[in-house]
Amino acid sequence: MSGSPTQMNRFTLRFADAGLETAFAEEQARKSRRVIRIALVSAGALMLAIWALAAALPRYNISGINMVRVTALALSSMAAAYAASYTGMFIRMQQAAMVLLSVFMSIGLTLVISQFSPEALSTRGFFYMLMHLFSIYTVFRMRFPAAVLAAWLSVGLYLGYLVGIGALDGLGIARHAYYLSFANLWGMVICYQLDLASRREFLATRDAEAERARSDRLLLNILPATIAERLKTSDAAIADHSDGVTVLFADIVGFTPLSARKTPQELVALLNRVFSDFDALAEAHGLEKIKTIGDAYMAVAGLPESRTDHAPAAARMALGMLEVIAHVSVETGERLSVRIGLHSGPVVAGVIGRKKFIYDLWGDTVNTASRMESHGKPGAIQCTEATAALLEGFCTLASRGDVDVEGKGVMRTFFVESVIPERPLAGGWAGCA
Repeated sequence: MSGSPTQMNRFTLRFADAGLETAFAEEQARKSRRVIRIALVSAGALMLAIWALAAALPRYNISGINMVRVTALALSSMAAAYAASYTGMFIRMQQAAMVLLSVFMSIGLTLVISQFSPEALSTRGFFYMLMHLFSIYTVFRMRFPAAVLAAWLSVGLYLGYLVGIGALDGLGIARHAYYLSFANLWGMVICYQLDLASRREFLATRDAEAERARSDRLLLNILPATIAERLKTSDAAIADHSDGVTVLFADIVGFTPLSARKTPQELVALLNRVFSDFDALAEAHGLEKIKTIGDAYMAVAGLPESRTDHAPAAARMALGMLEVIAHVSVETGERLSVRIGLHSGPVVAGVIGRKKFIYDLWGDTVNTASRMESHGKPGAIQCTEATAALLEGFCTLASRGDVDVEGKGVMRTFFVESVIPERPLAGGWAGCA
C-alpha cells in the first residue's frame, strides 16, 4: 500500500494525500457540529449548576465575585465556541478550536471547583476531570492527535494547579497523576480506534460514491437521463406513448465490401469515428440515440421529452450527418456515403429486459422510417409526406414522387436538401442547420 493516497500514518492516522486529509477533516467537522453544540450546552449547564450549588450552600466560604468571574470566563469561552460552530471558520479550524476549548474548560472547571475548597478540588475535581477526559476522547469528536494534546494539557494543568495551591501532599499528587494517566491511556486507545474507524468509513463511503457515479455514467450511456432515474426508483415497467416524434434511420452504403478488405481493428475504428460524430450531433440537436445495429444508426427527436420541433431537429441532424460522412471520406480516403430516412408519427417507447436492457421504440412510425432509409438513395435524406409537412418553411424539399415501399405500398416521398435559416423556429430554434 506504499505510496497510496489513502495510506495512513500509523501514529497520527493522517492520510498520505493532503487533499484527502482536508476532505476528511471538513466532513468530520460538519458531522460533529451538532454533537459538539449539545456538549457545549451540557457543559455550560453543569457550570451553572455548580455555581448555583455553591451559592446555595453557605457552609462554603467562597467569594461570590470570584465565582462569578470564573464562571463567566468559562461560559463565555463555551458561548464563543458555540457561536463559531455556525461559521465556515469552524470547518477549517475545528480541531485547533476544540483543543483550545478543552484547555479553557479544564481551567474553568478547576477554578470553579477550587472556589469551594482545596479538598473539593482534590475529590470532586478528580471526578469532573475524568468526565472531561471522556468528553475530549469521545463527545467532542476530536481526531487522535488533537485529542491526545488536549487531554494531556488538561491533566497537566489540573495537577499543576493542585501542586500550586498545596491541595495534596506528594503521595496524593502521585496517586492523582497515576489514575489520570491511566485514564488518559485508555482514552487514547479508544480515540485511536474511533478515529481509525471514522477514516475507514470515510474511505468506504468515498469509494461507494465513486462507484455509484461510475454506474450512473454507464447507465446514462445506455438510457436517457429521465428514464434512468425512473428505472432506479421503480421496478415498474417503463412504457410511454407519444403522438408526435420523428424517427431517423441511417445506414452506411457499401459497408459489406468495405468490411471485407479491412482488418477488424480498422473497421471498428472507422465505425467508432463515424458514430461518435453522429452521437455528438444527436446531443447538439437534442435527439436521443436509440441504438446501432451493425452499420445502421437509429435516433429519435421528441423523446423522452416531447418537443414541437421534432421534425426540424431531426432534419438538422440528418444534414449534419451528410457533412460528417463527407469529411470522414476526405480524411480517410474511403468512398463513404450514407442513406438517411425520416418519418414522423406516434410511437410507443420503453425499456425491455432485465439484463442488457435498452430504451427502444415500437410502432408503424419506426417501420416506416426504416423503409425510408432502405428505399432511399446514397447521400440523400428521404422523408415521408407526413415529415415533409412538418418541415415546410424550415427546409427546402424536393419531391421524389411516388415510391413503391416494401410492406407499405406506394408512398409519396421527398428529399431534404437544405435549410431556410431566415426563418427562426418558435421556441428558439433557428433553421435546420
